[in-house]
Amino acid sequence: MDGLTYTRIVSEDDCDIRALSRIFQIPSVSQFISISDNYFHYVTNTENVYFYKIYENKRLIGTIHLEKYDDLLYMSILIFPEFQKMGFASKVIKDIQNDIFRLNYKRIEISVDERNVASRKLFENAGFSFVSKEDELMIFVYEKQKTDKRISQQNNPRQI
Repeated sequence: MDGLTYTRIVSEDDCDIRALSRIFQIPSVSQFISISDNYFHYVTNTENVYFYKIYENKRLIGTIHLEKYDDLLYMSILIFPEFQKMGFASKVIKDIQNDIFRLNYKRIEISVDERNVASRKLFENAGFSFVSKEDELMIFVYEKQKTDKRISQQNNPRQI
């Protein structure tokens, strides 16, 4: 698997919106993620909301929805059914944890349907911790690691 690339949707005129809308209606997707009729208007016209298409070797394989509020980043990832269980979601999570979009978050929060065992395991393996449950949604968080200043100073001593 080569590196993934990401393209942000910034307009409701994006050529892939119609196909994405159909994918969100597939039963195996819609049972865990539902979107409204004005969803793409929302993600393209709302400040601090970022919607990316995920590509692998020029193939559209999924989407990322991010919302940033202060130091908190809400995240939702969809890897299309035919590309699941191939390691793509883990790579996307790692990229977001490495802040490739430069959103300068300190904490990521995600909601996972309690029936979605595969997603729960995915996020737990990526360092997310379960914090609460609201109805059928389980809330997980990831805290960005803080650099220990003592270790940093030992590894990068100042020149005097």
